[in-house]
Amino acid sequence: MLFGDGYGSPIDIAVRIDVAADHILADFEGTSPPSPKGINCPMIYSAAYACYGLKCSIAPDIPNNYASLLPFRVAAPTNCILNAQHPAPVSVRHVLGHLVPDAVLGAVHKMLPGKVPAEGAGALWNLHVSARPLQGNRAPADGGQRAEVLLFNSGGMGARSKLDGLSATAFPSGVHSMSIEATEHVGPVIFWRKELRDGSGGSGQFRGGLGQVVEISPTEGHEIYFNAMFDRVEHPPRGREGGGDGAAGAVLLDDGTVLAAKGRQHVPAGRRLILQLPGGGGFGAPEKREPAAIKRDVDYDYVN
Repeated sequence: MLFGDGYGSPIDIAVRIDVAADHILADFEGTSPPSPKGINCPMIYSAAYACYGLKCSIAPDIPNNYASLLPFRVAAPTNCILNAQHPAPVSVRHVLGHLVPDAVLGAVHKMLPGKVPAEGAGALWNLHVSARPLQGNRAPADGGQRAEVLLFNSGGMGARSKLDGLSATAFPSGVHSMSIEATEHVGPVIFWRKELRDGSGGSGQFRGGLGQVVEISPTEGHEIYFNAMFDRVEHPPRGREGGGDGAAGAVLLDDGTVLAAKGRQHVPAGRRLILQLPGGGGFGAPEKREPAAIKRDVDYDYVN
């Protein structure tokens, strides 16, 4: 069972894996019903990410093609949130869909302990900003600029059984964001910080990947509205085999005002929006950690 924040009420993603002679079935019986908001997933989307979780954990070295995916079968009750039927809204289906692989990995862990990573941030923290010039006597002298800016942000992945989790890395989507310097040229926004979030990875023999902190504001004479599409604020990524949970995400203004993790919201002129992205869960009991024995051939702690 994996727990998500949902939109207005929490979501349970339940999955059972049955192994037969010629196939493996991932059955999502017990998953929450649809939402009135656009976080619902059509079955084809849910099935793709369920198969991805199975493929990565069971047969990662076999080429990804029709034959290698044929043994994987996926079922979900009609009209559950992972098998939404028309006309259920599905515009931000990634918010739940990106949590499906971690749910599947949790079930695989019960069959193959010590093999799969802890839970990670999962869903991207996509930030859609609408920048607008102020009106009246507060308007910019040059009239200002209206702009729409979309930025992809990633939290931390769960720790692996023999390595720390990857920091600020998109999983399972694999997308990469453009530089903040280029983004600042698109519209009247300023990035004050975009850095790894210290201490956000879950503790353990291997530490969960770090989330990041993003701090953004409108330029002088402007205000911004943003569409929040975030998760793992009420339900942080869980550790595995004794590892600690990753840090929960947070959405707030620089004056301490707490904002919602989903929905359209306002950042007034002179204020900054702060996104604290969740970190990945840790793996293994912390007392077993031996830093000197950990060998890493690549430093993956980069900010996406």
